[in-house]
Amino acid sequence: GGLEKESPLYRKIVEDFGSYEAWEKDFKATGAMRGIGWAVLYQDSIGGKLYNFWINEHDVAHPAGCTPLLILDVFEHAFMVDYGLKRADYIEAFFKNIHWKAAVSRMK
Repeated sequence: GGLEKESPLYRKIVEDFGSYEAWEKDFKATGAMRGIGWAVLYQDSIGGKLYNFWINEHDVAHPAGCTPLLILDVFEHAFMVDYGLKRADYIEAFFKNIHWKAAVSRMK
């Protein structure tokens, strides 16, 4: 199922991105960027603000003091076998299978 509108994550997404739809569009665009890596929804541990972020390597570029709430793997191994070059189709399937309660549980 989708993210419940009553959940603290949904409310925070709307607060920080203007709407859930705006956040989803931005997150999908982050995941569709050229290259390999991960699209990550982070929460700043100090201010609580949410950010969509592109990570190219697992050991560099993570924003300091932020907690990953949701991670989309867009390395080829994550989707090429099932989706070929259709990364957008993979991202759509990813969104249909998000375990939102786990993402909500990571919030500070």
